[in-house]
Amino acid sequence: MRRLSLLFLYLCMPQLKRFGSKIIRNTKKMGQKRFLLMSILFFSIFPTATLIAETPQEPVTLETVVVTAGKLEETFQTGDVDREQTPAVFSVIKREEFEAKMENLSEVIEKEAGIQVRQTGGLGSFSTVSLRGASSDQVMIFMDGILLNDGSGGGVNLSNISLSDVEAIEIYRGTTPINFGKASIGGVVNIRTLRSQKGLNVSASAGYGSFNTRTLAGFVNHKPDRWDYLISAGYLSSDNDFTFLNDNGTEWNKEDDSWEKRNNAQFDQRNILTKVGFDFTNDLRIDLVNQWFSKDQGLPSWNNNKETKARLDTDRNITTLRLAANDIGPYHFNTSTRFNFLCKEEEYDDRQGHIGLGIQHTKYITTRHGANFFLEWLTETNTLNLMLDMQKERYDPENMLGSSTPEESIRNMFSVGLQDNLLLFEGRLIVTPAVRYTSIDDELKSGMTWLGATLEGTSRHEDYITPQIGMRYHPLDWFILKTNVAKYVREPSFFELFGDRGFFLGNTDLKAEEGVNFDAGFEIKWFMANDLVRRFSCNVAYFRSDVDNLITRAYDSRGIGKSVNISEAHIEGIEAEINVDFLKYFRLSGNATWQDPKNRSQIKAFNGKKLSGRFEKAYFGRIEAQYETFKMYIEKIIEKGMYYDTANLLKAKDKEEVNAGISWLFQSLLFSLEAKNLGDNQYEDFNGYPLPGRSYFFSLRYSL
Repeated sequence: MRRLSLLFLYLCMPQLKRFGSKIIRNTKKMGQKRFLLMSILFFSIFPTATLIAETPQEPVTLETVVVTAGKLEETFQTGDVDREQTPAVFSVIKREEFEAKMENLSEVIEKEAGIQVRQTGGLGSFSTVSLRGASSDQVMIFMDGILLNDGSGGGVNLSNISLSDVEAIEIYRGTTPINFGKASIGGVVNIRTLRSQKGLNVSASAGYGSFNTRTLAGFVNHKPDRWDYLISAGYLSSDNDFTFLNDNGTEWNKEDDSWEKRNNAQFDQRNILTKVGFDFTNDLRIDLVNQWFSKDQGLPSWNNNKETKARLDTDRNITTLRLAANDIGPYHFNTSTRFNFLCKEEEYDDRQGHIGLGIQHTKYITTRHGANFFLEWLTETNTLNLMLDMQKERYDPENMLGSSTPEESIRNMFSVGLQDNLLLFEGRLIVTPAVRYTSIDDELKSGMTWLGATLEGTSRHEDYITPQIGMRYHPLDWFILKTNVAKYVREPSFFELFGDRGFFLGNTDLKAEEGVNFDAGFEIKWFMANDLVRRFSCNVAYFRSDVDNLITRAYDSRGIGKSVNISEAHIEGIEAEINVDFLKYFRLSGNATWQDPKNRSQIKAFNGKKLSGRFEKAYFGRIEAQYETFKMYIEKIIEKGMYYDTANLLKAKDKEEVNAGISWLFQSLLFSLEAKNLGDNQYEDFNGYPLPGRSYFFSLRYSL
């Protein structure tokens, strides 16, 4: 049977791409109702056929698993994605890869295949992520399963997530596992914070570098028996006064160019993570978690005006109560129930009118109450997952200048998802059908015109069903095939509907985005018992997205943006990744992404153009050498083919950046020295907002 399955798959592989394209075309033709009907029939018939073919087995209970991963231990909890079964294309970045370094989240994840990060400046500046050509609004960012994208703002500012609290970063491209309450075209980034481990663990780190950059971090975790606690705290600050060539917005006039220091780009941020847990039994545990973050940040103007004093101050607090109850009843259900409360307060102060439109001093308060329930039922032939997620979010802007203040807007969201991992042929073939139902009710009253007048309130209701199906085939121990098809919908955010009188104008006529994702690829993992080549791994995937009513941002000559629907968009590409351990002391890693994000607008001037803000080609290569406790590395990042504007008139400069570093572990002390952008080249991810040139950073970490 195994040989027949392998032969069948081999013969079918040339048809895989055409099969995915056909599904996408047919899905768009048949509409949502017929797609739903076919999905229901599939979910009804396929499990039945499996039960007929397979002998019923006794259910098995998923125990807590501890996997040794390098220097750290990875704890698996109910509600986590089972990466051994998921068909999604994913990557995981572990703590030892970034711990004690002078980096933020955006710098860490931009080295992964299929990912593009855009920053408005140096360390701590506003930064967003794009996955497979999707915009930042189309990428969902979670922290321990809690959605950070809010109805008010859409895309998440990655610089507001401190790495000192992070244990691992999970990136799921394209298809979103049902474990997460919301799916999207680009995929999901899940920030997994530190978890308690047995015994006593203590560490502290400090660092200093260019532009008066300073960092401090401390961590303590104690688990003597059933009780445990964890405290992690961090501080990061920089003047960000790097030197750059200011052309004053006149690219072709070299006479007014001058070398200047970046003004008003400084920031200070602080964070504290606390966790307290208790194990009632081996199968019953409760956790109370609080994550606090605060940041004070200056906002430079596009022309580097020395008089600019604009600021954006952010305070965010997330409190979570989680109860895990496993091995319940005769069917041995495993469950995770979570209640969370998020409060975010942002104060934008531009009373000089140097940044956006007019004078502004506004406070934005977002609060969200949420509840999430996850249930899994495991047998020897399948794993059934059920997810329920409810959110109530309030967005309350307040005009601090004393003029009229808009009323709060409210978004109620309910989502239910069902997923089944069907294990066939002794687990070598896993088929994963899933479906989500989402209902959203909006009361929109927070809109204002750029002149300060309050817009009339409106109400919106949307509900949609988004089915998906994936396959993971393991014909050989070292070879895995994956493919996925998923439908998605993304509703416009308050930010896109109303703007903020600063950088962006609102558009209350926006429609929700709709489309279908498809991907297919393979993985190779080969371990060898020799010093010439000890490990070889390779991942390759083709991806495609067809989108209707894509929401994108158009900018005018002043750099002020507005969200608009374009009729269609088509994104396809290939991503590849390779890792090789060789000659005992060396490791080579690299990846490449080629993508074609095309605008299919009905406006002739934009039809066939590249979607703005997306690169066409990206490459990353890194070689490192380790001998005993010494480690050295050098890496290069290349990004090409990006346009700033929808009409493709402003092309961004191609990026080539070289970084290097060295570290030495002496007993419990780790010394690290890093050099970034060794070529001292100047780039702008956003037009008019330069990135730093050459910089150096030193850090020291102590672990007990």
